[in-house]
Amino acid sequence: MAEQIRIAPAELNTVQDVDPFIAPGLTAMDFSATARTRPAGMVGLLAVLEGQGRPGDGRPIALIPPQNREVMACWQASGLWDALREFCPWPETAAAPVLPQSRPLKPLVKCARFRDESDVDRLSVEMEDNFITALPRYASLSGECCGMFAELTANAVYHADNGGGFALAQYCEYAAGPAIELAVADAGIGIRKSLVKNPDFAGIDSDGAAIRLAITEGVTSVGDKYRGLGLAYVSDNVRRQRDRTLAIRSGKSIITLFGNGAIREETSQTDYPGTAISLIIPL
Repeated sequence: MAEQIRIAPAELNTVQDVDPFIAPGLTAMDFSATARTRPAGMVGLLAVLEGQGRPGDGRPIALIPPQNREVMACWQASGLWDALREFCPWPETAAAPVLPQSRPLKPLVKCARFRDESDVDRLSVEMEDNFITALPRYASLSGECCGMFAELTANAVYHADNGGGFALAQYCEYAAGPAIELAVADAGIGIRKSLVKNPDFAGIDSDGAAIRLAITEGVTSVGDKYRGLGLAYVSDNVRRQRDRTLAIRSGKSIITLFGNGAIREETSQTDYPGTAISLIIPL
């Protein structure tokens, strides 16, 4: 198989930014020119790497780290540097250098692999504890944010058919103002393939239609009227808060739901291997 060295984009902010790495035979990733990075791009990358598996010849995937010191500091603080070790192993002596952060970033849940309900519960408790200690000013949002985080991670456990996924929750101060971001991604079967297991939705013919159904209360692949609340709960929360944004990517579709009720649908030429969800809560 031909060697595939992929150049990362200047920004690894959204799940669309990971498209260069969705290719068979990936052997190396070059992040040297990456200047910005946010949670959706980070967990999206981890899920893509899991979906790729190891290169055909068994070699680890090589990684050229960012030259931008702020990005490298973000990778350290968010736990991405350590999480990448599963796919891009390097000697313990090659740990990332400790760098100061000029942009305040407070992880609520560092990049984490979750597999089952016990992991979801553990990470949710961790997020609640960190929320109270790291963000006392916004403690009133703790229950709401932790509840949505639990719903998004549980959704991957129940429906990805891949044994869970990756999650990251953090607070960061951007030029536009501070925000809490929750990001969850998996390398599972995707929303459409999950929903069509329910005979009621066997006729779904596009990823976009499947995503729109998935954010509707009571819609689920298991045919249980008491299930199907997770994505609907989160999307309803966004609709009630004008400044929030929910982006869901599965297959070749990306649906973005805005707090003012607007919905934007985009189609990608690249088939994303699973589902990736990002929730941005400006403060």
